[in-house]
Amino acid sequence: VMVLYNFKSITVVPSGKDFVDIILSKTQRKTPTIIHKHYQITRIRQFYMRKVKFTQQNFHDKITQILTDFPVLDDIHPFYADLINVLYDKDHYKLALGQLNTARHLIDNLGKDY
Repeated sequence: VMVLYNFKSITVVPSGKDFVDIILSKTQRKTPTIIHKHYQITRIRQFYMRKVKFTQQNFHDKITQILTDFPVLDDIHPFYADLINVLYDKDHYKLALGQLNTARHLIDNLGKDY
């Protein structure tokens, strides 16, 4: 079954450095930023665990968005699959998406550890 695909819906993928900057600045904005001297160690630990979980969730969501946006080559019209292969190289494309999926999995495991 061939899927009609809207290539315009693909979000722009930031560079690795920008990707990290975007996520970390969001973490900084959306989580508490001050630890007071009198806080118990459990509260300090919770403070950092919350940041780790928040960061992990944002990486997960952003990577999932990318993986969802980009088409599965076997599902789209052969013309577009061939075009992607000529312009980008099908194997490299699949490898890149696979590496993103692996990165998401590793980040999720980091989040689980905390």
